[in-house]
Amino acid sequence: MKFKSLFIFYIGLILLILASNIIFAQETIQCEVVKKYSNGSYLIKVGNKEMLAITESMEKKMLKMNRDLLDAEQKLVFQDSLLANYHKTTAWYDTTIKNMKAYIAELESVLSGYKGLLKDYKKLRDPWVTVRWGIGATSEDYKPAILMGLGIRRLLISGFIQERNSGLLLGTQFRLF
Repeated sequence: MKFKSLFIFYIGLILLILASNIIFAQETIQCEVVKKYSNGSYLIKVGNKEMLAITESMEKKMLKMNRDLLDAEQKLVFQDSLLANYHKTTAWYDTTIKNMKAYIAELESVLSGYKGLLKDYKKLRDPWVTVRWGIGATSEDYKPAILMGLGIRRLLISGFIQERNSGLLLGTQFRLF
């Protein structure tokens, strides 16, 4: 019986060894170096795929470059938002300047209208044609005399009529104050 159990043990061990060889034979994949680069990396072929094997320092540099790239992208997004805000602000300023120019033009139009009103007022203040008249007496004859005049701008033409006396006057008028 001892022999039978030892025999089963050996057969089991042999089967186990054969099974492990089969399993390991399936798991082993051929790997070959296709090319060696001067920076210490290798191009290797595993099965039917080609891969790049790099050093640990190269991996750290690549990770740092990825981090720097992410930081640069975040900075770019921030600067893009600043630039968009700048464009929005300049558009608002351009609109404000356009509105202010239109407002200035409107104010200049109103001002020229007021200047025109001032000129018209001055023209109305100094009439073109005036009529003057009065009543009075001359020298020793105390009979009434009538004085009538016509004013055209600053030129005055006046005449007086009395029973035995008459006359004509020409003159101008000046503003004193």
